[in-house]
Amino acid sequence: MKRLLLTAGLASLFTSLTAHAQTNLANAPNIDDEIITIGSRISDQSIASLTSAASILNEADIKARGQAFLSDILRALPGLAVSRSGPAGNLTQIRVRGSEANHVLVLIDGVEAGNPNTGEFDFAGIRSEDILKIEVLRGEQSALWGSDAIGGVINIITRAGSRQERYQASVEYGTYNTIEGQVSAVIPIGTAALSINGNAFSTDGFDVSGQDGEDDSSNSRSISLGLNNVNFGPLNLSALYAASNLRSDFDSDSDFDGRLNNTNNILVTDNRRANITGRFNALRTENKISLSLTETDTRDPNASFQNDTQGRRLQANWASKIDLTQGHSLTVLGEVEDENFENFGGIGAGQNQSNNITNHAVAGDYKFSQGPITLTGSARQDFNDRFDNAFTWRIGGGYALQALGGRLYGSYGTGVKNPTLTEIFGFFPGSFIGNADIQPETSEGFNIGYNQEFFGGSASVSVDYFQSDLEDEILTIFNPDFTSTVQNSLTDSSREGIEIEAQWSPVSNLDLSGSLTFLDAEEDDAEEIRRPDFTASAQATWRPRDDISLTGTLDHTGSQFDTDFAIFSNVELDSFTLLGANIRYDVNDIVSLSVRGENLFDEDYQEVIGFNAPGRTVFVGLSANF
Repeated sequence: MKRLLLTAGLASLFTSLTAHAQTNLANAPNIDDEIITIGSRISDQSIASLTSAASILNEADIKARGQAFLSDILRALPGLAVSRSGPAGNLTQIRVRGSEANHVLVLIDGVEAGNPNTGEFDFAGIRSEDILKIEVLRGEQSALWGSDAIGGVINIITRAGSRQERYQASVEYGTYNTIEGQVSAVIPIGTAALSINGNAFSTDGFDVSGQDGEDDSSNSRSISLGLNNVNFGPLNLSALYAASNLRSDFDSDSDFDGRLNNTNNILVTDNRRANITGRFNALRTENKISLSLTETDTRDPNASFQNDTQGRRLQANWASKIDLTQGHSLTVLGEVEDENFENFGGIGAGQNQSNNITNHAVAGDYKFSQGPITLTGSARQDFNDRFDNAFTWRIGGGYALQALGGRLYGSYGTGVKNPTLTEIFGFFPGSFIGNADIQPETSEGFNIGYNQEFFGGSASVSVDYFQSDLEDEILTIFNPDFTSTVQNSLTDSSREGIEIEAQWSPVSNLDLSGSLTFLDAEEDDAEEIRRPDFTASAQATWRPRDDISLTGTLDHTGSQFDTDFAIFSNVELDSFTLLGANIRYDVNDIVSLSVRGENLFDEDYQEVIGFNAPGRTVFVGLSANF
């Protein structure tokens, strides 16, 4: 790590003396809904030039749906399935294309945000108010992004990277005595900009277990700071810091009969992210150096046994891109990552430990784009101090049928997922035993897709077929005494499906969109749990006047299996459909009022067995934008 930092510093000094280095490079997030930032490690590109399936939700899409939690907004996209353990603020997992939740790499403002301990990102505490754009890249993406990207990559862009002056405040109140307040500002400082955002949320909740016990409440606080477009000669810098605290009441199985009991357990999660990025041009290359830190602390102050955990990820990478002649470009990447796991159960406790894993990687990403043809190829070599070294790759091609307004594309590639720190080292009090011999999971798959525009571009339809095979799947083995461990499966897991995404604006004040996903995910000929075989979403936004917007949403989740620990068997959960509505009225150029409802059908459903889901809810909001 020290050698890499020293090298980065020497490179910055060198380029400051290079006469032909360009200045004033833009670090602001690109919120254009035709541009995606995660298709490359260094530069933006058109979503129409990708050879993998991708989707984008921009700020207008997010505001139209109006939902407070990012996980609910993600129901709009094909290939994504949500599993929330009860009410708002409780563990929320996202699975992409039938992969496991820790097979999805989640980035927030370019920083890998997943918990280093569990290898996955908990969407429970992330609110939508500060989000400008969501990008999703589906399929094996390890050749670009390394471990954790077997199912795909989700990139969340917030105002932390903004440069345009803006001031905003909002407040919302509704069912379950739920209240949220948000303030944000983007303040110009010469050519640079300082962004500040704060959010506070609280809800009384409801009884998760359904045993007529106490309500399980939740509250969160978050703050983010960003300093962007700071120029030192040819070097352009940006930096951010974000911290959040989430406190959620939850019920646990205190008598070990496989059913939740009314308990006073509390999960407290603290997250911190920091990043500094430098960009410069030198010797015909575009360069990006990034240093980042992610920390996740969890504890239960009401637990019978203290079991505090901390995960820390330090990451540094350098990407350099050169545009060659006649549409060819090449990006090379060097990366080092150190993940640390700490567990503390009190002075002298048996589970006290501190362990770490270090990974180095080099990668190359080639692209050819000229006329209707696009060709891509990526390869990455990872060197890990605990597992076998891993080589991953991806190739793809696309051809635009310009006369028809369509485009055919496809890709084939591999992915890898290293075991998580928890899977390797386990935790106390004896409920989960680590497996030091566990091996990485690997995946190989392909996709074939077609995009078609209609009516002069006012309508479009995308269809993508995918198939993947996962080897050495890591399975949790549960014992009757409620201890568990992990082991690699001796059989393969297969995933295949079809994703359909469509949008249409038949008139200037009406926008229609929707998605469908058909999925078959099996392990040893048995259906994988928490992978619905069918999901669908539809949205309509009508603006009868410039100051009024009305949006209706339908999100359907098909039947799926989950493990019932009362009988140690998988059982089928019923399908459900969530109806939502959002009405916004602009009182003037500054003040807006909103009324929104969720689960208006008042569906009684479960996404995770034993955990009740919220019923019909209504919220009223007031916001001001300057």
